[in-house]
Amino acid sequence: MSALPIIMAAPNGARKTKDDHPNLPLTIQETVEEARRCNDAGASILHAHVRDDDGKHSLDANKYGKLIEDMHRTLPQMLVQITTESAGIFTPMDQARCLIDVKPDFASVAVREMMGTGSEKDRHFAQNTYAKVSGQGTALQHIVYSPDDLAELLRLRADGILPDRPLHALFVLGRYNPGFVSDPEELDLFFAHPLDKLSSWMVCAFGPSEYDSMIKAISHGGHIRIGFENNIYLKDGSVAENTASLIRQITDHQSAASHEDTQRALM
Repeated sequence: MSALPIIMAAPNGARKTKDDHPNLPLTIQETVEEARRCNDAGASILHAHVRDDDGKHSLDANKYGKLIEDMHRTLPQMLVQITTESAGIFTPMDQARCLIDVKPDFASVAVREMMGTGSEKDRHFAQNTYAKVSGQGTALQHIVYSPDDLAELLRLRADGILPDRPLHALFVLGRYNPGFVSDPEELDLFFAHPLDKLSSWMVCAFGPSEYDSMIKAISHGGHIRIGFENNIYLKDGSVAENTASLIRQITDHQSAASHEDTQRALM
């Protein structure tokens, strides 16, 4: 793992709108502009969502392609991670099609979403998808919403469902808590698993305790994902101006991994 924490910016997500915060980026242009601010603040990677023309969550390959093209042109040093989040809309087949059509360098996939019902048929589909995605050169970060999901991820690797490639995980704190509010102590439940089997692990956290959760993750050698996707509040409880201001709370007193170290650690 990188000696310094990698900071991933997550400025929009699948669900929030301008009603949640007027500076939430929805268009590709807005997302690239916010990525620039986040890069200046110390983030070395963008966790990217795209929206359709009505502002709704999308897995449209053309929109992802346009976002990646614009990012490569304006911020070539910044790694881009697309997401296949279902948001209750998309099936594992939709998610697989997105990965295969876009052919991104890096993508995030939720373990429980790609595995479907867990039936033999669904496991076979997931295994084939993971093999195709690996074959096209896409690195994956596996989203785990709970310690049970992390245990399942490690079983999938042991069972050969996942190809023998670097195993990256994102621990989500607060996803299933009342009000989507995280508690840094949730991390201890993830730490009970053999993290040495992971090539890297990263944390994101819902709600105002995002900052405390990030500090705890860094203190244990982890990487961090910060942004309006999960939280719009600064550590003092006030509303942040944008995702970049959330990142600066960390980088004002903590050095972050370089773009080069991020590429080496995650790709």
